Amino acid sequence: MRVHTQVQEALDRLQDARSVARLVERVPEAVCQLGFDRALFSEIRESVWIPQSCTVLGDPGWAAEILRIGRTESPVLDRTLVETEAVRRRRALLVADTQREVRGLACLVEAARMESYVVAAVLSDDGVLGLVHADRHVQRRQVDELDREVFGMFAQGLGIVFRRTVLVERVQSLRTEVDQFTMNIANTMDRILRTGLPAAPVIGDPVAPPPGPVPTRSFVESALTPRQLEVLRLLGDGKTNAGIATRLTISEDTAPSPTSSTHLASLLNDQQIQRLDAEITDSSATAPRDGGRTNAQRPWPRVPRGVDSRSHQALPR
Repeated sequence: MRVHTQVQEALDRLQDARSVARLVERVPEAVCQLGFDRALFSEIRESVWIPQSCTVLGDPGWAAEILRIGRTESPVLDRTLVETEAVRRRRALLVADTQREVRGLACLVEAARMESYVVAAVLSDDGVLGLVHADRHVQRRQVDELDREVFGMFAQGLGIVFRRTVLVERVQSLRTEVDQFTMNIANTMDRILRTGLPAAPVIGDPVAPPPGPVPTRSFVESALTPRQLEVLRLLGDGKTNAGIATRLTISEDTAPSPTSSTHLASLLNDQQIQRLDAEITDSSATAPRDGGRTNAQRPWPRVPRGVDSRSHQALPR
């Protein structure tokens, strides 16, 4: 029970690490809380073992020297190393006799003066994250099977701490991006409020409306040709055939006659004739002509001789 409590307390010391880099630095210190006096954490990159942090109680200079030699060597995990077996089996291993069991790490073993040690793989979601080593060299004690079990429990918990720290780091990164995005929006809004909104772009040349009221064509103007309108105005003025011929510079035979009036009337249907009569009567009722007499007082329209005033059809001769 005390062993589990000791492991949990060592892991709790790593909970406040807010980045993976900071966690890597503090792992050896947490290992030494378990009763070991030297600890080494290494990262594995494509089967290469790269030491990252080291602690030697009471001798930080020696820890720096072990790191330097380990990084220089950067051993590859092959079948000659115990560390390769620890990675393959995903469990803590005990090396009781380094002179007999360790091969390929002569420089590191000599620099660290290792006699016995424990090693375990640290697992992440993507596989093996790294390796952790520990021994009791300063105490001049050999590590034993109990140390291996305690160390194995710590390595399992350390993998969970790493996964949690990676998640926290990603959330912090996402929060930073969101804060930056929000700040950019606020700055843009402040800039718009200070300078005002830009004018809306004009697509193409604006079309100016014509000055004054838009002229509209009456029913009479729409129903008759310009020549017919002129003849109609002259008839409304009471002009005779001879007068119309003189005004229009045409012969009297071409001027309106019973035949031509019949032709004019045939251009309009009964409904058009009724509207035409009404409009002509309304428009001429207010215009005084010939000594104060209005067109309303004069018979209108003056039907040429030989034309029925009710049907506008030519009478038989």
